[in-house]
Amino acid sequence: MSRTGRVLVVLAAWVLPVAWVTGALLAGPSDGTVISSSALDDAGRWGSTVTVVDVVGDGPLQPGDVVRSIDGRPVGDWVTGDASAERAIGEPVTYEIIRAAPDLDRNLDVEVTLVRYPVEAAGRHAATLIAFALLLAAATVVFWRRPDGTAQRAFLAAAALLPAWLTTSAFGPGVIDLAGSRGTWPTLVGGLLFALGLGAAAVAAVTLARPDQAHRPRVAFLLVCAALPFVGYAGWLLGPARAMSTEAARLQAQVTVTSPALVVALPTVVALLCWRYARSDDRSTTLATRLALIGILGGVVARTLLGDLPERLTGDPLLPWDVLVLLITPAVLGCLVVAVDGSRLDEVEPTVRRAVVQALAAGLVATSFVAVAAAVGQASEIGFRSLLAGGVLALLVLPLAVALQRLLRRAVYGDREFPQRVVSDLRRLGTTSAPDATLTETLSLLARRLRLSYAAIDVRGAAGSGPMHVAIGESRGNPVTVELVAGGADLGRLRLEVDPQRDPFGPGDRRLLEDVGVQVGALVQAVLANRELQRSRQRLVTAREEERRRLRRDLHDGLGPALATLAMRLESVSDLIDQDPAGAAELADSLSEQARAEILEVRRLVDGLRPPALDQLGLVSSLRQRAQEHHVPGATGSRMTWTVEAGDDVEPLPAAVEVAAYRIALEAVTNALRHSGAEQCTVSLQREDGTLRLRVRDTGRGLAADPGAGVGLTSMRERAEELGGTCTVTSSDTGTVVEVRLPLSGEGGT
Repeated sequence: MSRTGRVLVVLAAWVLPVAWVTGALLAGPSDGTVISSSALDDAGRWGSTVTVVDVVGDGPLQPGDVVRSIDGRPVGDWVTGDASAERAIGEPVTYEIIRAAPDLDRNLDVEVTLVRYPVEAAGRHAATLIAFALLLAAATVVFWRRPDGTAQRAFLAAAALLPAWLTTSAFGPGVIDLAGSRGTWPTLVGGLLFALGLGAAAVAAVTLARPDQAHRPRVAFLLVCAALPFVGYAGWLLGPARAMSTEAARLQAQVTVTSPALVVALPTVVALLCWRYARSDDRSTTLATRLALIGILGGVVARTLLGDLPERLTGDPLLPWDVLVLLITPAVLGCLVVAVDGSRLDEVEPTVRRAVVQALAAGLVATSFVAVAAAVGQASEIGFRSLLAGGVLALLVLPLAVALQRLLRRAVYGDREFPQRVVSDLRRLGTTSAPDATLTETLSLLARRLRLSYAAIDVRGAAGSGPMHVAIGESRGNPVTVELVAGGADLGRLRLEVDPQRDPFGPGDRRLLEDVGVQVGALVQAVLANRELQRSRQRLVTAREEERRRLRRDLHDGLGPALATLAMRLESVSDLIDQDPAGAAELADSLSEQARAEILEVRRLVDGLRPPALDQLGLVSSLRQRAQEHHVPGATGSRMTWTVEAGDDVEPLPAAVEVAAYRIALEAVTNALRHSGAEQCTVSLQREDGTLRLRVRDTGRGLAADPGAGVGLTSMRERAEELGGTCTVTSSDTGTVVEVRLPLSGEGGT
């Protein structure tokens, strides 16, 4: 729709109610009275007399006056049309009335001068006028944002038509309208317009938050919804209206449109909304429908608890009706505007639900107090005692109110309103079982406590281990994601999703999600640590068994046979001593050379367990000795030289740290020698904050674009991780840097 079209539609929506109400009021002269237009009200039912229920302006009549005749003719004659008269402004009319007095009813003849309806007196209904103006303003905003939506158009039509109710109630017919002034047509037409507005509201209700045209209801169904109020009116005419005893009562029944229309339309609309809420699988439609239900039912409940019920108990509403209207209307309109507009439902709907729960609890408490106070007032004779007893009983009711509030909140939101309970249960979960079992148990707890339909934990893979994914339930594609961070490390994410029929997470749940994310992050960190500990134990066991197998093989296949041969040849020496002393001496020399060779083999095996240079010289001197051996001319075919830089405070070091640093440094230098083409390599050692920092830097060409996981790089990383350290390798065109940090858990140990 073009901008001009929207302007014309909005202008028509505002002009229609103003023009109708003003035209109906000024259609004929007024006597300043308002009589009941509803045949449902026994006290104001038309018959041989009619009762004044309200007055407008400064006329002589008063509320409660019973009019018996007008200009000497009974009211019933005027109503049935047996007598009629044209009325003009300034014309005097004589009413015979019965006015209640303290001890008796008095019959009076009152002369009333007809005037133009005092429009300025409409200010006494300011609250009602403001409520309708707010409704129309809200509908205008919604229509302006989405002028092509069926719900938005129907909402604007309803807002433009519903104010016609004013001509049936607040600005309803006067006594003179039964005797030839405006007649009852403004009441009838106003009621029909109001019924049409209810039908438009029903159409808006069944077309809330339609995501696409494929799911739009059929035109016939929309017409049925729009006709619901008229069905109620037709049923009224065919039933109770025909049973009225007098002609005047039947005429009043014929113009009673609003009450039967509401009786049918409101419950049907609520039922349709409930049906859509139960059948919908679209989140936006579910939230919009639920928000509309909250607005409608919340307004009805608030009026009942704060107005109708206290008025029946004490004679007065808990709050004046004007104040009550101004309090309820913005809240209801806020719900309906967001529901019809369909934007920011995930943020607004949970907030509104919390407010409604709080208001409902407060209303129940207030009504309970009024009921208790009324009962105490009737039972007590002294006002002070009654007030005191009511106050004491109210204090006794307060704990019950708090308990009721908590019960309602837990019934609606589960434990989402009590984050400490969820966090406490998460802390009690153990991490000693299998990682998948622990994470599944965590998700099951969250699903049970927070009423989730889907929950998942995605853990990013660490060095040497793959990622983990654990989930329960079925995702509908709209989860809330919580990042899992522990100790500054990004571990993964937690995804939570509630069922479309339940309350989605909103801004008010931020604290809960943060607390849950922290606790689940700590749990995931513990699970990862436990898994890494198990993997480390497996590696240690594997390495120990591999080392034992290597030693057994070396001893069995090398040193064992050599010693056996040596023993047998020694026996030969003893046999040759007497027969061939020279041969025995030669054989003894040979055996001596063999023994020295086997001693070297034993030393080789020992060196494989721990380099002896570390025990003799220490880490720094051992590395420097290896660097000097490398620099001997002809020792290698490479031109690369390497040096060792270390402070005086580096040593002493724990034995395990010495071995790991020594082997990592030699492996890094060997890699640089073989692959980098560098001319210079520097090994630096430094103590920093309880760790040994080993840095090996060469001036070569760097690593390949995709070097892969070679044996040397993997060995260095595993040696560092076995001690709880880290090993990082960075490369550029100017060289490669291997940086290792090893914790000195046993400071000063050897």
